[in-house]
Amino acid sequence: MSPAGKDRARKPRLPAWLTRQVLGLALVSLFTDMGMEMGLPWLPSLLASLGGGALALGLIDGLADCVAALLQVFSGRWADRRGRRPLLVLGHSLSALVRPLFGLAAGPWQVVAVRAADRVGKGLRKPSQSSLLEGAAEPGTRGRVFGFNDALDNAGQMLGPLLGVGLYFLFAGNLRRVLLWALAPGVLTILAVLVLVREEGGPPAGGKAPSLSLAPPRQILPALLPVAVFTLGNASDLFLVKRVLDIGAPVWSMALLWAGLAAVKVCSALLGGRLADRLGPRSAISLGWIWYALIYALFAAVADLKFLCPLFLAYGLFHGLSEGPQKALIGSLAPAGGKAGSYGWLGLCTGVLALPAGILFGALWSWRGAPAAFGAGSALALCALGLLWILPRVMLGRRA
Repeated sequence: MSPAGKDRARKPRLPAWLTRQVLGLALVSLFTDMGMEMGLPWLPSLLASLGGGALALGLIDGLADCVAALLQVFSGRWADRRGRRPLLVLGHSLSALVRPLFGLAAGPWQVVAVRAADRVGKGLRKPSQSSLLEGAAEPGTRGRVFGFNDALDNAGQMLGPLLGVGLYFLFAGNLRRVLLWALAPGVLTILAVLVLVREEGGPPAGGKAPSLSLAPPRQILPALLPVAVFTLGNASDLFLVKRVLDIGAPVWSMALLWAGLAAVKVCSALLGGRLADRLGPRSAISLGWIWYALIYALFAAVADLKFLCPLFLAYGLFHGLSEGPQKALIGSLAPAGGKAGSYGWLGLCTGVLALPAGILFGALWSWRGAPAAFGAGSALALCALGLLWILPRVMLGRRA
């Protein structure tokens, strides 16, 4: 073999599905979550120092997510008609530039305004980003593409808080300086979007986008309805934190557990993507929901710290087995010319229902205790699992 041939043989080759577009969008997710998670853990302390309460923080966050979810339907429709990259640039730029303003807030209403603007940015960009990812994948690689993107997204969730803690000690506890430094990953996000992400062929191909409707496309309903049922039982992960704290874990240990959970999500996202391509996204989602139901049932039954902490980390496997495959399933069912709009409906479903899910879970916890709340979440996951397999036969007359 010639020297040139040997050099080519030694040169590591990236998988064919890991294109510049896929890598660019994954880096965008990494930097976005780094910037968000740098400041997010500090917001309760900031709001309290400005006179805001914990209940207000929870309601504000839930309502902001609802607004972002509603916006995703309209931004998805716009992207299907006019192109996805403009909204991707606008949404990421808005979030990146407003997050550092947390460090300048002088009253609770200013914290609320910045948080709302950040979530508006998410509502503008999310359907376009999912649609561009789907367009960069082949039918047999959707799971790996979305899994890789979710892995770097979760890596940002892990690195962001660690970077924030490091800056907190570097600046001798000056919280406002930490929040201002969220601009750095925000600038990296904008650069990654501008340099690495392309529309690739202009507006989405496949025909004219469907006319605006108050109902989602019929093709995605067999996936969207089970997701809705599951979301009603899928309360915030902070409830798991509360369960561990109530059993007796020290407060400082939560940062380590949270970072560990994000690390598990990174690995499981890569696994979930491969399983979605090998077994089909519906099967991968089923494994994730079964795992979720099992972990929630154990959280309801176990009250021993030495078992709850490993369960907390094991819970992260659910995210990787379900989140990427969920997007892959929607992409496989969505009509031609309506991909971004379909992802907008997925965002609406999970975003709007997050608020009643949290209220339902919290009410059950207050009324009957933590076991009842976790038990109800486990039961709803199993109900959603049944619908995931029954509805394609009932609504489409086939096994989707």
